[in-house]
Amino acid sequence: MLQIKRILFLVWVVLVFACESDSNDFNPSLGGTGTGGSLAKFTIVGDNLLVLQSGSVIQYFIGADGDLVLVRELPFFASNLETIFPYGDKVFIGSNDQVYFLGFDGDNKLDLLSSYRHITACDPVVAANGIAFSTLRNTGCRFNSDEVLDVIDISNIENPQLIKSYQTEAPYGLTVNEQNLFVCERGGVAMHDISDPQNILTKGFLEFTGETPLDLIHTQGYLIVRTDKNIYNMSYTASGVLTVLAKVE
Repeated sequence: MLQIKRILFLVWVVLVFACESDSNDFNPSLGGTGTGGSLAKFTIVGDNLLVLQSGSVIQYFIGADGDLVLVRELPFFASNLETIFPYGDKVFIGSNDQVYFLGFDGDNKLDLLSSYRHITACDPVVAANGIAFSTLRNTGCRFNSDEVLDVIDISNIENPQLIKSYQTEAPYGLTVNEQNLFVCERGGVAMHDISDPQNILTKGFLEFTGETPLDLIHTQGYLIVRTDKNIYNMSYTASGVLTVLAKVE
C-alpha cells in the first residue's frame, strides 16, 4: 500500500505541473517518457519534446547527451492552445475552437496537416484505431455552447470527418484503451464501449461525491484519476464495474 501511495504521489506531481499550468512561461523539466493525461501541456514524440504555449507549439530535439535543441516554434495565431496528445508519429492539439492534427516533415520539423473546427469550448482530445475523441465543455470554461463528446474519423488525417456528437454534462479529461473510452463527466468517471463509434454505449459509471474528476490515465489495466482534491488508483471490469483501490490526499 505504501508503494502504491508513492507511485500515486509521483503521478500527482506530474499531473499538477502538466495539466494545471496556464502560464505562458511554463518550462517543464525533462524527466522521461510515459503515458500522459489528456489535459497535458507537453509531450514527447520520438526524440522530440513538444511544449504548448497559448498560441504556439515549441519543438525541441532531445540530444543523445540530454541537451534540448530548439527546432522550431509553430505559431497558431487564431486559437488559444490548451491540450496536446501524441498518437503514433502524429500530434493532436486541442484549442478553444478546433482540434489541430500535426505531423513531421522530411526534416523532422513539426508541421500542420489539418484541423477540425467545433463550437467554442474547452477541448481535450485522445485517439485510437483511427478514431479521435474530444470532449467539449462550457462548465467553468466558456459559456453558451453545448457540452458534447465528439467522435471524429481520422483514418485520413488530412481530412478529418465528424462521425457523431454525444451529449454529456461537464466533461473534462478522457483516455482510451482499445474498445473502451473513459471520460471524466457528470461528476464521476464513465466507461463507454466504443466498438461501434456510431452507437457508443455506457457500460459503467462511478460518481465522486463532493469531488470533480478532472483527468485520468489508463496504464496496465488500471486508471489513475485526478480530481480537484485527490488522486485515485482504480480498477475496472469488462462489464463496466469501476472500483477505487487506493487514494492519495
